[in-house]
Amino acid sequence: MRSRKSILLAIVLAVVSAMIVVMVYPGSPRVRSFSWADRQSIRADDRSFSLVFSHAVDHASIEANLKIDPALPGQFNWNNRELIYTLDQPAPYGFDFRLSLTDGHLANKPEVKIAPFSATFRSADRAIAYIGTEPDERGRLVMYNFTRDAKTVLTPPDLSVMDYYPYFGSDKLLFSAVDRNATDQRLLDVQLYSVTTGIAGQPAGRLTKVLDDSDYQTLQFVLASHDDTIVVQRADRQNPGANFGLWLIRDGETLPIQTEPGGLFTLMPDGTAIALSQREGIAIISLDPLIDPAQLIVFFPEFGRALDISDDGQQLALLKFNPNYTQSIFFSVNQDVPQELLTLTGTVIDAQFDPTGQVLYALLLTELDTETYQAQPQIVAIDLTDLTLRELARFETDQRDLQFSLSPDGQAIIFDQLQTEAPQEKRLDTPRTPSGEAIVGGDLQVIVPLNDVRSTSESSAVEPTIEPLSLAGIRPHWLP
Repeated sequence: MRSRKSILLAIVLAVVSAMIVVMVYPGSPRVRSFSWADRQSIRADDRSFSLVFSHAVDHASIEANLKIDPALPGQFNWNNRELIYTLDQPAPYGFDFRLSLTDGHLANKPEVKIAPFSATFRSADRAIAYIGTEPDERGRLVMYNFTRDAKTVLTPPDLSVMDYYPYFGSDKLLFSAVDRNATDQRLLDVQLYSVTTGIAGQPAGRLTKVLDDSDYQTLQFVLASHDDTIVVQRADRQNPGANFGLWLIRDGETLPIQTEPGGLFTLMPDGTAIALSQREGIAIISLDPLIDPAQLIVFFPEFGRALDISDDGQQLALLKFNPNYTQSIFFSVNQDVPQELLTLTGTVIDAQFDPTGQVLYALLLTELDTETYQAQPQIVAIDLTDLTLRELARFETDQRDLQFSLSPDGQAIIFDQLQTEAPQEKRLDTPRTPSGEAIVGGDLQVIVPLNDVRSTSESSAVEPTIEPLSLAGIRPHWLP
């Protein structure tokens, strides 16, 4: 009888315990939401995702069992039941990823397991744009998708593209162009357009005029890398010397920027300010309509050009022209006193920060012989944490008009090598080099991989290599 009572009591206790567990933990403890679940694709600015759990979980057990394939190294942070995982680097483009949680338990209750969880996400396609040089693509914008091995000609044959920038969402390109069919005197009438790429669902090749410059001549323009803000340098056709300056295009309005005339300029990634060569220095000017542009945010004297601004807007690469005919690259953090990175006898063509802001890539033209003006181009990576320099590529030809573009995931550099000739009066619609030569052809090449440029161990470092592409064009840009 006593044994029967013991058995009955044990059954009752088991049932009560089960009821208590169900009451305290209704349903199996699980992942309630994944922040990238509904994303069509992630891009370079998507640097963190979150998992929200239905119950308080043991952090260590979750971190030990959360897997991403292919691996994406990162850091764990917690906010109550929410796990926030921040990537060390942007996810490489053109990949499918699988996230899985196979084990883990509740906080202080190792016997209560988390329901297994898995999800997939993908990064954006790896794609570029360039100005074609093949006979049927000459002067037209072309997009090539490496992930899908697909090429699309975006602009019509009657427009000759002079320069362009991709919009942040990669759905459009902003470009300047002239009408091939115009009379000679109208070939300098550069107009500003946008064209769709087909990436965001719209058909590719849909053209929109952004700025009609019937009264002004467009000299140069810049599109903010993380915003739709555009700044254009224009001159009045009737009185170019007296009416020359910058104009802001934002939210469908075109307004003059009330500041002193300047030279080359670049925009903050978020479009809130402009770095302008002005008065023998670099002026950082606010584009906030409530702030007087005459009240400079900061002024860097004795610098000739702002080369680039990091994605977070905190770092600025500056170019200085020295009295002894050398050039120096400096960088400033949070608008502090600039620090010198390198000095060379030659020319700094361009420089770009990597997505993390830890590496500055520079395209240099090193002078070999001052009497014959022979020079050699090279691309270098400058580690901004220890200020070491590593050469990635050196070109044998005296190619002075290179252009390069760093991929948004920081994995590759694409650059062009041009074929040029003396300009002809009847070919005013042909893109020109900064030295005035007509560009008649170009080959595109890439440097990969770049993910190990900061490695110091010879055993772990993978040497970047130059790979030619079977694409003929100039002025390549990776799509964001």
